[in-house]
Amino acid sequence: MTHMKTHQRLMATALSAALLATPATPAWAAEQSLELRSDGGYTSQRLPAGTRDVDLDRQLSGNCRFNRSWGYDLSNMEIWVDKGCSARFTLSGDFSDNEHRSSNTGAAIAAVAAIAGLALLASHHKNRDRDDDRPDNNDGGYGRQINSSGGLCLDISGRAVEGAPAIVFGCHNGSNQRFDWGRGGELRVSGLCLDVAKGSDRNGAEVIAYRCTGGDNQRWQARGNQIRSRMSGKCLDVRDGRLRPGQAVQLWDCNGGDNQRWWW
Repeated sequence: MTHMKTHQRLMATALSAALLATPATPAWAAEQSLELRSDGGYTSQRLPAGTRDVDLDRQLSGNCRFNRSWGYDLSNMEIWVDKGCSARFTLSGDFSDNEHRSSNTGAAIAAVAAIAGLALLASHHKNRDRDDDRPDNNDGGYGRQINSSGGLCLDISGRAVEGAPAIVFGCHNGSNQRFDWGRGGELRVSGLCLDVAKGSDRNGAEVIAYRCTGGDNQRWQARGNQIRSRMSGKCLDVRDGRLRPGQAVQLWDCNGGDNQRWWW
């Protein structure tokens, strides 16, 4: 047991982010695999308790793109696939009650060491795949248009400056219409992020471009053809259902209307 504690302290120092454990009930970091298949539509599954991260391990069929045809939501402990994506995923976390927990101290030491290496590899993998997990780009890596109905596109009014409102406008592929999905769920446009103004969770909350802060009001999730705020679960919505150039974009309760449907 003394050897186990010493080894854990060494791993914590090496990682600069400790896997903290009490002597009586250590936290068992581990990985699990999960397969999820879409038959062309949206399919979801609950994540095991203790899941902290999800990575696509192997694409089995379809075109699996993060936040486009697959994604996950740790606040609701859910993973989903859509549009024919079928894949095997690796789940990382503290699965203290799963069947893989070992009562052997020697195996526990090996597991802690393995997780230290896996954490470093996972970090490298995420950085390497940051661009690959975005929707496909056709314009040299500078993002792509997000289309609405009626031949309109999500647009930052005028140009992408801090505080400018989001609207729909005729598609022209300008820099104020090219959005890039970030790994954390942010939608970047010309170095800024799509932001729910003042962090409001009310219906009708204004959506603007703003400097990227990492806040929950700048995190989004694609679900089918909806774009939902991870902060409130509400949908990106064209105000009053009027799909016409210059109409403001806002947050609203998800209702499946055409003014809440987006393609990219």
